[in-house]
Amino acid sequence: MSTLSREPFVEYHEALDGFAKIRKEMNDLINAEKLTDAKELFDTLKFYAAGQESVAMDLLAYYYKSGVKGVVPENYSRYIQWEVLAAARGNELAIEKLQFLIGYACDAIMDDEQYDLIEYKNDIDDVNVLYVLGKNLCKVLARDYLKINPLDLAQQEDELKPYTKEDFIVLRKMIDEAIPQTIKIMKS
Repeated sequence: MSTLSREPFVEYHEALDGFAKIRKEMNDLINAEKLTDAKELFDTLKFYAAGQESVAMDLLAYYYKSGVKGVVPENYSRYIQWEVLAAARGNELAIEKLQFLIGYACDAIMDDEQYDLIEYKNDIDDVNVLYVLGKNLCKVLARDYLKINPLDLAQQEDELKPYTKEDFIVLRKMIDEAIPQTIKIMKS
């Protein structure tokens, strides 16, 4: 677990390396059927995620997405919540994973008539555009729409809650509503 850090911005390759190392450790425990040890590692990830560690948040999202029998139940809402929090903390890997959900919102921000102002005020260039827009959008989603913070989320009991179409519809509506608010914040 020494690869975890509490940096507010985690570059893609650093995030990927940390993610891959700890995922391998967890998967080795699962494959060896050391589920008690895997559950302990999962709880350790929750501890780090509660302390704002974005790679741990991304790992929690990964395991909640499909669940692991005997370790953690599938929970679509938790998957989205942890991934959004990781992206809001500046984890480039998490932002890229969410691109299929937030890509259209980033396009809408770039289509704003005052996008030049947004670029200038947020130091956006051709390389960091997705990351800056994605991070800001996810901050608004986490704070104002999902109303989540890592400490509270880490303390919630795990429960089985598979994906439903309604979950996606609600999330899409939140993203739609977060676009103008994100634009306003990025212009200020």
